[in-house]
Amino acid sequence: MKEGSGGQLAMYCMIGIAVLAVIIVIAAVALALGTRKRYREGRAVKHLKVGNGILGSLGVLLLAAVVALGVATNMFANQLNNVFYVGAVGSEEVDTTEDDWKDLARQIGQEGMTLMRNNNDALPLSSGAKVNLLGYYAYNPYFSGGGSGRVSATEDSADVLSSLEDAGIEINPALQSAGVYEVLPPEPVQIGFHVSPLTVDEVTIDKFTGDASFESMKEYSDTAVIVLGRTGSEGADLTSYEQIDDANYLQLNDNEKALMQRASETFDKVIVVINSANALEMGFLDEYDVDACVWAGLPGPYGFDALGKILTGEINPSGKLPDTWVTDNDSAPANENYGTQVASNAEASHYVDYVEGIYVGYKWYETAYAEGAVVTNTTTGETFDYGSDYDSIVSFPFGSGLSYTTFAQTITGFNASTLDPKGTVSVDVEVTNTGGVAGKEVVQLYMTAPYTDYDRENGVEKAAVQLVGYGKTAELAPGASETVTIEVPVEDLAAYDTSHDNGDGTQGSYMLDAGEYVFSVRANAHESLDEVTSELAESYFYSGDNQRSSDGQSASNQFDEASRGVYLSRADGFANYTEAMESVSDEVNSTANEDDKDAYDPSYDENIPSMTKGVDYAADGDLTLDDVRGLDYDDPQWDELIKQLTVDELKSLVEDSTYASPSLLSIGKDFRTVDSDGPMGISSMWTTSMNGIAYPCIPLLAATFNVDIATEFGEQMADQTQYYGTSGWYAPAMNNHRSAFSGRNFEYYSEDAVLAGTTASAQVKAAREGGLIVYIKHFALNDMESVRHENLHTYSNEQAIREIYLKPFEDCVKKGGATAVMASMNFIGDTYAGANASLLTEVLRNEWGFNGKVLTDMDQGGMAEGANAAMRAGLDGWLTRWGISVRAESDADIYYLQRSAHNTLYAMANGNLMPVNIANWQAYSVALGVELALLMVLCIAALILRNRKPKTVVKEVPAAE
Repeated sequence: MKEGSGGQLAMYCMIGIAVLAVIIVIAAVALALGTRKRYREGRAVKHLKVGNGILGSLGVLLLAAVVALGVATNMFANQLNNVFYVGAVGSEEVDTTEDDWKDLARQIGQEGMTLMRNNNDALPLSSGAKVNLLGYYAYNPYFSGGGSGRVSATEDSADVLSSLEDAGIEINPALQSAGVYEVLPPEPVQIGFHVSPLTVDEVTIDKFTGDASFESMKEYSDTAVIVLGRTGSEGADLTSYEQIDDANYLQLNDNEKALMQRASETFDKVIVVINSANALEMGFLDEYDVDACVWAGLPGPYGFDALGKILTGEINPSGKLPDTWVTDNDSAPANENYGTQVASNAEASHYVDYVEGIYVGYKWYETAYAEGAVVTNTTTGETFDYGSDYDSIVSFPFGSGLSYTTFAQTITGFNASTLDPKGTVSVDVEVTNTGGVAGKEVVQLYMTAPYTDYDRENGVEKAAVQLVGYGKTAELAPGASETVTIEVPVEDLAAYDTSHDNGDGTQGSYMLDAGEYVFSVRANAHESLDEVTSELAESYFYSGDNQRSSDGQSASNQFDEASRGVYLSRADGFANYTEAMESVSDEVNSTANEDDKDAYDPSYDENIPSMTKGVDYAADGDLTLDDVRGLDYDDPQWDELIKQLTVDELKSLVEDSTYASPSLLSIGKDFRTVDSDGPMGISSMWTTSMNGIAYPCIPLLAATFNVDIATEFGEQMADQTQYYGTSGWYAPAMNNHRSAFSGRNFEYYSEDAVLAGTTASAQVKAAREGGLIVYIKHFALNDMESVRHENLHTYSNEQAIREIYLKPFEDCVKKGGATAVMASMNFIGDTYAGANASLLTEVLRNEWGFNGKVLTDMDQGGMAEGANAAMRAGLDGWLTRWGISVRAESDADIYYLQRSAHNTLYAMANGNLMPVNIANWQAYSVALGVELALLMVLCIAALILRNRKPKTVVKEVPAAE
């Protein structure tokens, strides 16, 4: 049994109830004695009015408390089940151990940390090298961001100091002994949701005095290692925090600038370590003549172990950046329409328009470079010449990463000189270590598709290059070679054409344009190493009977409502840039998500299956959930099983979905289960007993470009959840790094959908094979945090939605076999994502073939008022703090409840359900209610007795003598 905090809480409740019982007894005795005394004395009670007021008020308060207790225990029953979680019957018999989990966390750090710059062979340092370790975050580093993905240090954590010391690097002790930097004690492990403060805590330059002066430090060593730290947080974007010195959070503040300036002037060698998941603006590297730079990310409590070994060369870095790092984030068009924007025509509503279309991250920078675009930011007025000034705009292209050795990459095999729309592209790449030390190398395969300025209404945009596949070598000794083969289904290369007429009354189709396709092996998105070409004679549309082989039905436009304004086009060198940026509207349509009461009349849908008519629920039967395990979703036994569920059980599956599933006695599930949070490792908002081993931030995992590591991550998550007794995992999260300012980028993989989808689907597939119910999230377009739950309307065109924002989810369903999805909090266009039938039914289920449960994200915006409509759109469960109630009055109501039950139980039957124990808080609630009622009765009794007139006592007067 893995113990939870609910047992302690139950004990405290029992003690509290016992204490209250003693108080009642004392109060009753006092009342009885006081009444007796009053009768005996037979005199008026002083201060009668004051006493009456106190007793009357106390009685009213007790009555209100009794009523409130009854309402609260009914409304928050599901949440109280989580709070009073006693423990889970986990399994000790898993294939991996805690040591294995920590080793993988260290390996992610080893292969994800990226050598960004290494001028003059500044790195590696020799073992035993002396350095001056500078920067507040060198001594108090960030392990993660805030929110549900928050990670705390542990007793056996690695940090910057221990990592460098363990690698044999000697650190100047003067900076600590002189009090320049203080090592703060690690924060205690806490329960619940914690937002990270987005501050820059670098010390002022005047603190560097005495033995810690720059002159003294120079005598100790001519090398400085400077750590710059930034974090992020769920619920808050980096743009929402006001920074000092007129700098945004991804720029250096004045204290950091002063530190960099003095270090540059003082030391012969300056090495910068970036402790951040978000991409900083990197112009300072040239401004301060920095010799070397390592991106360490937010590596969790164990990933930091790799840093010192990378600095000394014990580990040869092989990470590649999952994002483009630039000198000025205003150069990204997405940032012109980002941050809190309040709608002018709807109370408490917000909007964001993805008018940049598909041109996100490197797809913008590389295409703007190819087109020689010159554009002016409509907000700042700054002009960017991408053709002439690319190197001054882009500091590090997507996919960049250096090694301590060199490699040659040559295409040695190619099977697709003529492109077959139903076939596969296969590219063989020979990688040879041409340097002097062993190392691993990443092979990145990009495609350049033909682009034409179409006469179609919306056109089909194409980036100049786009990643289509990748692979990674084993460690190669100097002179050794390995052939890496990358295979890509041709249908995965298709763009989405919103204007194609499908001939069946619908529009929109995936398509391949006729022309030349160039496949290039690249060092990064900008630098080509070798290439081959392929031809397609005629344009090909995956519509009608020619649908993509992976689709259940051919794709067609589903998100016309979400498209508005003008979208960026590369035609004529992005000539419409200003028009697109200025086409954003500050108005939204209705933000309501309420049920249409007329829709729940019994005649709502005459075509619902007859099995739901009349009394075909709570039927007799002996099927159990175990009996349908492994059966196809459409197997007839599912109908028989679901008929056995009572109405209360059907409702409970929707209503009791907050980190849990209820017991269902009618089908043999006589226990509750709990689900866990945590994209960086399982965690709980309710109890620390469910917290497992924390891994590095997700961008570091993506930076490994290693599918085997992602697979092992998934396998270990299945083992950890079984060990700790949890059944579902609310992860992975795969929204897009649309902006470097997103507070939750540390939980998301990349700016690129292929890298995100390939990494995430490998995790999901392995976790699913291990029996874990994996909730891929946040579905979809949840790329901004600050007002995500405040009626945030996200507008985009269908091409970008499908190619950029849905692609990783599609991979997790089709390649990963996901059986659970968490919807997002925002609106897509003007429809709440959790009630969007186009998203949850047409695309997810009908196109992609998803079978399983769809759960909301935590409802913070009152969307539960539309719970019944959401079920009809394809939702199956509600995550909420407040509790919900769904209708079960008509045949249609029952049908949709049964459909949701089918979806939810399918996910359960194909997962490992781990029973948990919940303290009997209902008994405590009843006992407390009875005691409060007794106290109320005592107050009333006291009030009555106090106001009764005392008996008159007649004294005999002695006769006069």
